[in-house]
Amino acid sequence: MKIAPYFLFFLFLIASVTIFGADSTLISGNEPLAPATDSLSAAATATISPDSASNFVYPIPAERKAKLIAYSRFNNIWRFAGFLISVAVFLIVLYTGLSGKFRDWAGKISRRKFFVYLFYFLFLSIALFLLNFIPDYYRNFIVEHQYGFSNQTFGEWLGDNLKSLAISFIFGFFVILVLYWLINRFRKWWLYFAIGAIPFMVFVIIIWPVLISPMFNKYEPIKNIELRNQMVALAEKAGIHNPDVYEVNASKQSSKVNAYFTGMFGTKRIVLYDTAINNFTIDELKFIMGHEIGHFVMGHIWYGLILAILLVGLAGYLANKILPRIIRKNSRRFGFDRVGDMASFPLLMLFITVFMFFAQPITNGASRIMEYQSDKFGLEISGVTGDEAATAFDKLSVFNLSDPKPPALIEFWFYDHPALQKRMDRVRNLYDQMKKTGV
Repeated sequence: MKIAPYFLFFLFLIASVTIFGADSTLISGNEPLAPATDSLSAAATATISPDSASNFVYPIPAERKAKLIAYSRFNNIWRFAGFLISVAVFLIVLYTGLSGKFRDWAGKISRRKFFVYLFYFLFLSIALFLLNFIPDYYRNFIVEHQYGFSNQTFGEWLGDNLKSLAISFIFGFFVILVLYWLINRFRKWWLYFAIGAIPFMVFVIIIWPVLISPMFNKYEPIKNIELRNQMVALAEKAGIHNPDVYEVNASKQSSKVNAYFTGMFGTKRIVLYDTAINNFTIDELKFIMGHEIGHFVMGHIWYGLILAILLVGLAGYLANKILPRIIRKNSRRFGFDRVGDMASFPLLMLFITVFMFFAQPITNGASRIMEYQSDKFGLEISGVTGDEAATAFDKLSVFNLSDPKPPALIEFWFYDHPALQKRMDRVRNLYDQMKKTGV
């Protein structure tokens, strides 16, 4: 269950970059999020039989272990490099005066405020897309092919990115309209913005599974009748009647494995990647399903929203205090002299980028607690053994090249899910306790 994406989702809509899906996943989304969700490694498909966990053993082959270590090291470096690249991009837009020029160009096209905002945000969105293109291409296309994950051609990858750009532009434009209307009308704009974020976030989470996700992938009821019956029975056992359980063709984009819970009210659903269905045993999938059901039963999505709203309010409050001072010192270079000028938007996003980087230990720490809770729930309701649950995590590590034992600082700062080795040890210990107590 990710908390950070609820906050990031709302803010990055404004930033006109790839939108974060509002979901709770089985494994941490440590890689940059793309329109397609995380998936599984094709390079490992020959290692594991879908019918027998006995074929899956540790230690993993030396070649794949070396690949896992290299991929993990790269990701650890990229976490910092990606942050610095984002900061650099916003600084370029600010110190070259581009943002102010975009506003001026928009003003020459139309005098109506609505269209001035529209064209300004269009120019800015395209500029940010182009400035981020090379790092994004390297990280999410070159590297993912290098490690055997991506199944996309360049054209397919670019098409998904352009779709994402269009979607974020549509949502982000209306958010920026509301944001600057509030800034120019109320002294405590940050408070009203946070309050307004509540219905907006709920609306987006509701429509995401039925309107946005299908633009990138095909979702359909699980084809394997035996597996579907097992999943439905598990949901019924948890008090969820007539559950929507889907499989998604995530292999279209990547070969990683995952599962997630998403949506609200009438659009709630649990989604299993086709890569997971093809490579995990039914017992392992029952544990995965139980984990996702746990997020729903324990109301984790609401806890995530509450924390996200608090962070939106805090970020806005701090921005209201700090940004006017920065603008006063740099108004000539920036091309604007107040926060209420739409050209200040890149500065606001720069502030949010830095704020969120340092807020990650809070959001990720809360998320890890909820992940542990869902692991426990999944183990109890699925009826599988601790070893079977641990094997599911084992496979995630090998298939996705996920470091089961990341450095403590990396886990503390960046992981919204506990390290896989900790989760493996914990489900085994929980199962032993359950046997002793007869639960």
